[in-house]
Amino acid sequence: MKWIDAKRLIRGVVLPGKTAILKCDGVGRRAVTAHTAQKISMRTGAATKQTKTISYDMLRHAFETLEGYGRFDPSDFRSKFAEAYDAAPCRFSMTGGLLVEVGLAQLVPGAGEKACYYVKPTQSKAAV
Repeated sequence: MKWIDAKRLIRGVVLPGKTAILKCDGVGRRAVTAHTAQKISMRTGAATKQTKTISYDMLRHAFETLEGYGRFDPSDFRSKFAEAYDAAPCRFSMTGGLLVEVGLAQLVPGAGEKACYYVKPTQSKAAV
């Protein structure tokens, strides 16, 4: 799959108010609150209205890392988006979790935001 196809899939599947992205623990979810041509915002917790945002640049980096290496982890995210990661490590799991939601990644859960990672799925939803 090419990035243009992945982007089209994300735009069609990730809908504010209807989509919730899997957290790093493999259990909790973050509600998508906004989706524009450049970024996607999600609620940071169930009891708060605070949101964090990820960009399509972050999604593309994660997608291309998975396509090229078969794995995407915090060091891959931090290598390109250090400032965003340092400000909110949850952006890493928001990015990977979104790719899980559309079938372009599989979560390997961990104990926290820095402990999980993502791998290429054994069978992509997009290919089914």
